[in-house]
Amino acid sequence: MTSKTEALSALIASARGPRPISLQSREAEEVLNIALALTVELAVSNDRIDRLERLVAELRGEPVEDLRDIRYDGDIAQERYDATEALLTRALRVILDPRGHEGAADTDT
Repeated sequence: MTSKTEALSALIASARGPRPISLQSREAEEVLNIALALTVELAVSNDRIDRLERLVAELRGEPVEDLRDIRYDGDIAQERYDATEALLTRALRVILDPRGHEGAADTDT
């Protein structure tokens, strides 16, 4: 049986001709494609989370809004805050890097 990853790799390998681009910069096109792929993945994840929330709420016999409105205090709130900060730091590491873009090729000229 072929895995989803193997099927996608085979599809990519079977592509013919140059990959069409619509932006002037290949790098910008790649970043846009990655952002769009991540957006699709996030939409799927959000759908799964919604289904799980509804299932848990149904099993608990309460409205889903009550489950979604749960707020944490103390150590749990701090752990969630720290996890969010770590995620943002990882996602924005290129912007936060104090080295800047020194040594990078200047693509504006």
